[in-house]
Amino acid sequence: MTGRTATVPAISARGLGKRFGRIEALADLSLELRRGEALGLIGTNGAGKTTALTLLQGLRRADTGRAEIFGHPAGSVAARRHVGITPQNADFPEQMSARDVLAYAAAHFERPQPVGELVAAFGLERLVDRRMDGFSGGELRRVALALAFVGNPDLVFADEPTAGLDTGGQDMFKAYARAYVESGGSLLLTSHHWDEIEHICDRIVMIDRGRLLLEGTLDDIRRNAGRNRISFRIAESAPVPSWLDEHFQREGQRWSGVSADSDGLARRLIADLPALQDVHIEPLDLKETIAQMQMERTI
Repeated sequence: MTGRTATVPAISARGLGKRFGRIEALADLSLELRRGEALGLIGTNGAGKTTALTLLQGLRRADTGRAEIFGHPAGSVAARRHVGITPQNADFPEQMSARDVLAYAAAHFERPQPVGELVAAFGLERLVDRRMDGFSGGELRRVALALAFVGNPDLVFADEPTAGLDTGGQDMFKAYARAYVESGGSLLLTSHHWDEIEHICDRIVMIDRGRLLLEGTLDDIRRNAGRNRISFRIAESAPVPSWLDEHFQREGQRWSGVSADSDGLARRLIADLPALQDVHIEPLDLKETIAQMQMERTI
């Protein structure tokens, strides 16, 4: 890592906007990623994540707003010196071995990560000296992940990094990415794997239809959403109040539902259902919280 001061944000974006013809792909997006932090950029397909990434990486020019990487304009030579990228698709010279590819890339940096460490971190020991024309998609993906970190970058853009990886590869990336952040690196992650987001990220930014929908730490988002899942059983012979169908779904003898006022709903259940059994009140996980918020947004 180049040792930029901790006071300079890894990413600073203000008012980013981008249109493609009549389509507004991104509108007034502002975000900040600090040194030693992992930020999850999430949203449904078509929400604007890819557009945001291309603007932050400097691959496209924003119509409005400005993005900087460690104080340098996104896409500038000075900004790129700080950055490692895991693209969704990567092509490699088929006649070269994985070791040759990693060593060739490492030779372009002043303080690269040792190739042997990356080989071990991403489970490439049995593959590293083979020609890459025989690699599977998942094996190629492991090499691409190692390449993102080979230059010892200050910031990594990880775009769906574990797509096509088996569980072992996913776990290796999660462990390495979290250790990278804890050592002072900055990571911007897009992923459809919610366990990946929860394990790696300190904060998340969610965009929907090109606009910022929510931002915060994972705990803040769950707390501010204020939604819990209530589940319970009712004795088979007990009468069932008609209002239960408004709040709960039934599977066999077990009922469950989501509420922003779980305490009030629980008190009503206790008052109206003497035969109430096995009550559980639990906070929603991140995936459920986001899905609930998206559903309520479309109603």
